Amino acid sequence: MSTHRWLLLLGSNLAGPERVRQALETLVALGHVTSLTPIERMPARGDAARFYHNALATLDCDLDREVLRAQLKRIEIELGRVRDESGEVAIDIDLLAMQANGSWLAEPHALEKREFTQTPARDMLKAAGIEVSGTEGMTD
Repeated sequence: MSTHRWLLLLGSNLAGPERVRQALETLVALGHVTSLTPIERMPARGDAARFYHNALATLDCDLDREVLRAQLKRIEIELGRVRDESGEVAIDIDLLAMQANGSWLAEPHALEKREFTQTPARDMLKAAGIEVSGTEGMTD
């Protein structure tokens, strides 16, 4: 089985960055993790009164897209993610892109959610110097 390099965006709106750190540590069970940015506290989309702690990382592993997505959801649940109306997000791990032939290729789900045109992904990718193919010309 071949190894894939995946680009991940992690976020949590709990009081501190601990849950993002825990997620990064837990991801090591799936493969090699490299943090591309420090964990940053940033305003939530559309709600300047709420904040998220976010980080950008890569994961090198032999899992295909669907198996990896299932594993990311499992990790979110293990770390306290509950999908309800409370607005609390213990941890969110988004699959942004896969590297192929030296380029980052946008994941369809991330494109659908318009992740690349919004904070924090847009700002963190820019800060890390990462360009993702398939996102050219996208605007809010």
